[in-house]
Amino acid sequence: MNGKTKILLVDDNAAYLRMLTANLHGLGFEVATTTNPLDALALARQFQPDVMLLDVVMPQQDGGDLYNTLRADPAFKRTPILFVTAASTKVTYNNGMIFIPKPLKLDVLIPEIQKALIAAAKS
Repeated sequence: MNGKTKILLVDDNAAYLRMLTANLHGLGFEVATTTNPLDALALARQFQPDVMLLDVVMPQQDGGDLYNTLRADPAFKRTPILFVTAASTKVTYNNGMIFIPKPLKLDVLIPEIQKALIAAAKS
């Protein structure tokens, strides 16, 4: 993947974000994170990510509501958004949304990011 690919991670578990960020940086990705989904829209506007990963279950705002907030902003109508969840053991697809199981495994995550970026480029 292109080392300039920018990923926004939104998850309420700070330790998990640090671990995932270190792994993604090691693969050449640029990463921005927040543990507060209420800060995600402002961070996304500033960072301009190529793809976003949202935790499904967060205390301040769940991933579904955050998804709707991000999609309502014209700047992010076509930005790929993937959900991460501990509620599944395999990648699932539902109504065009991608749900990736936690804990994230890079050999599963990276191909899903690549597929999402390719699909977004074609649309």
